[in-house]
Amino acid sequence: MTLPSLTRIICLAAVLLATGTACSADETPSEPTRTATVQPPKDFRATILSEPAGTAHSVAMSSDGKRAVTSSVQEGADPPHGSVSLWDLTDPLKPRASELIPDRGGTAVKVALSGDGRYAATFHLSGKLTLWDLADPARPIPRELAAKGVTSLALNHDGHYAISGGSDGVHFWDLTNSSQVRKKQLLGSGAYSVDYYEVAMSADAKRALVSHQSGNGDGGVLVYNLSSPANPEAYSLIRNAGYHSANTVALSGDGNIALVGYHHWTTYNNFLTYWDLRTWDKTELRPMTGWKIVPDTVGSIVRWEVALDQEGKRALIAQRNDPASPGETDPPRSDVQLWALDTLAGFPRFSLTD
Repeated sequence: MTLPSLTRIICLAAVLLATGTACSADETPSEPTRTATVQPPKDFRATILSEPAGTAHSVAMSSDGKRAVTSSVQEGADPPHGSVSLWDLTDPLKPRASELIPDRGGTAVKVALSGDGRYAATFHLSGKLTLWDLADPARPIPRELAAKGVTSLALNHDGHYAISGGSDGVHFWDLTNSSQVRKKQLLGSGAYSVDYYEVAMSADAKRALVSHQSGNGDGGVLVYNLSSPANPEAYSLIRNAGYHSANTVALSGDGNIALVGYHHWTTYNNFLTYWDLRTWDKTELRPMTGWKIVPDTVGSIVRWEVALDQEGKRALIAQRNDPASPGETDPPRSDVQLWALDTLAGFPRFSLTD
């Protein structure tokens, strides 16, 4: 045996041991198969939906960030009409949409989505709440519930539990038995007819956020411990102050990250903030500090519509604008954006005591 042949055999044996690649004595080893790992993009902002002014959007997202639901409602139309879309966000930079409810198929002002993406909810102020089984997205199965006065709804991971806000206050729903839905009141209706509640819930249904915007500017953000639904515990997380009023909330699936939208009652500025609830200590009544991820926006924005994934690293953000004024030549469009919040670099800190 010549030295080159011996060297070749040794090299072949080394490759076989290291990679498990099959080859014969007369063949050179092939390169081991490598599966390309696609890293998700970071720190991006992608507009997935852009529609004319006067379109109100609601948004919801699954815990893995791969499925979303959005509503598009022409509130100024007579009668109001709208559509609901189901989104595949597997590739966040190439989202794909399909119709859940076609245009003029209803006035679904708000939407919700379970953390596993299996169940969606659509509803409007007339009291029609529809739960959708999306096991086969091409053939969703609807189930209607009576929910008069509900203006906000959030589902847990498997869609067995929900929290709602509306004219009758805030309620915790047990949807486990579809033939016998149960609900428990967590917070009564406010003293003013314009009291407004927005709600969010963690994937395990053990934590919920409620923003309360009162007719006189009072209110704030409450956090609920729902570990024992029969005996829920409520704590004041952020109080409205300095003419700032919280009117939108979202909660990550793990319950650690929150988005809170604010309206300023004298300047009419609106902005969106990010809060890490792992720094919150319910035993200390001290102001929290967050990050302002959307700066003051003056004028037409009424409020934000927001949703978060499991870890708070992906967010769906829609800005809800006032209807365009007659004769306005270039009114702002109504957009829904998908944001990556992997880092908070460049965002200013924020406290209601500032």
